[in-house]
Amino acid sequence: MSIRQSPFEAHPGSEDDLLEFIKDNSQYKTARLLGEKYDDERFNRSAVLRRLRKLGYLCEGEVRFAHNDGEVDLGEVKALIRCGKLSLEEVCDHLNVCPAKAREAIDKLIEQNTLVELVDDHLSLSNTIPLSSEPFVIDFRKHVEKVTPIGMIADTHLGSKYERLDALEAIYDRFVEAGVKQVYLAGNMIDGESKFNKYDIHQHGFEDQLAYFVKKFPHRDGITTYVLTGDDHEGWYIQRENINVGKTLEDRAHEAGRKDIVYLGHVEQDVQFVQKNGSSTLRVIHAGGGSAYALSYTSQKYVEMLAGGEKPQIVLVGHFHKFDWCYPRNVHVIQPGSFKDQDTWMRKKRIQSVVGGCICWIRQNDMGLFTSVKVEFFPYYDKTFYVHRW
Repeated sequence: MSIRQSPFEAHPGSEDDLLEFIKDNSQYKTARLLGEKYDDERFNRSAVLRRLRKLGYLCEGEVRFAHNDGEVDLGEVKALIRCGKLSLEEVCDHLNVCPAKAREAIDKLIEQNTLVELVDDHLSLSNTIPLSSEPFVIDFRKHVEKVTPIGMIADTHLGSKYERLDALEAIYDRFVEAGVKQVYLAGNMIDGESKFNKYDIHQHGFEDQLAYFVKKFPHRDGITTYVLTGDDHEGWYIQRENINVGKTLEDRAHEAGRKDIVYLGHVEQDVQFVQKNGSSTLRVIHAGGGSAYALSYTSQKYVEMLAGGEKPQIVLVGHFHKFDWCYPRNVHVIQPGSFKDQDTWMRKKRIQSVVGGCICWIRQNDMGLFTSVKVEFFPYYDKTFYVHRW
């Protein structure tokens, strides 16, 4: 077989098939169908055009058949555009379809996320995605949101000569004004008893310190205080006397008619804020170790060591007697201060004690997401500051 021989001459009957196929298909697809039928790769678009021209079916570049009214092969359209920049008219010519059919095929490609560009009335495929100038809108109006104020305190150390009951009463007045119903106390509610603080306390013995707390701790109608116990101070009683201090405190409070004092847990406890379609977590912890030079360092290190799926949305940290609010790894970490002035041991260790407490305003939608967290800190100063001022 001569290489120059036309495939139509090599395959009798192929001309009849050409005229049949071209009625319903483009020149490209017709060539492919002929090639598949006769297993001859010489059937290409050029060969089809030459044979049509020889047979007199081409005039000024147009095929003398009715336009193809069937479905256009989108893969063929994409392959055609990829070959080079073509006008819409050229696409129509190649596919043997009317302009409306060609536009419909191109629109379908765009709907399928094919990157089709029209530049100077010519179509081409793009390998870049234009940057959007329109903002992405998150419409929270479709979600119902609820704002809940909660009280945050820590390290009240009742029973110590350095306790600040005056400031503690004042912060509870603030809670009432703000509509707070829940207060979380992040450990060290009493000062405990050890060899290095025995001269700094005015209540001696486990039962005496609990009784003093029940009697003196602020009580406001409608407010419940949830108490976490730490592993120091009240924790010394746990270690020496093998007793659950927090549960015993709750029992003594209830016996005295105080249902507003509730034992939350020991050292660390998660609190779920549940809404209709989800929830978020507040974690209350009583940390350990000493204060760092940077106030937020211990908070950052705590969140850094958490696994991704274990992170709460808010962490309330007691122990350090400092105020700090930071946001490492999308977690609000709050140190709420304390209600104990600097004692002898703290002065010796050059540790500051920040007196004060917080109101945390939590905005939560019906999906359970905390959409906003606002922390309001109320500081209190040395007792002498208030002499002749209030």
